[in-house]
Amino acid sequence: MTMRFERERLPEPCGYFENAGLRLIGRGLWRSALCPFHADHNPSLRVNSHTGAFRCMACGAHGGDVLAFHRMLHGLSFVQAARDLGAWQGAR
Repeated sequence: MTMRFERERLPEPCGYFENAGLRLIGRGLWRSALCPFHADHNPSLRVNSHTGAFRCMACGAHGGDVLAFHRMLHGLSFVQAARDLGAWQGAR
């Protein structure tokens, strides 16, 4: 069986971020949260609720989707993060 990454199997961004412990503030496309990558006291992390892209306005942490966030948060490789999120399909 061929192993491959299936982007469409990544979790929905808002649900993923909330399950990761972020409290998303706001209702628009871009929402705010406390950044888990530094000692944040004012919500400086901006999260795109549609794509999962994120950027911290204080420490500069950034990425294009929930996979990048998961990798950075847990220090994982691409493949391991994709497996954790259910987006890596095929035999090990």
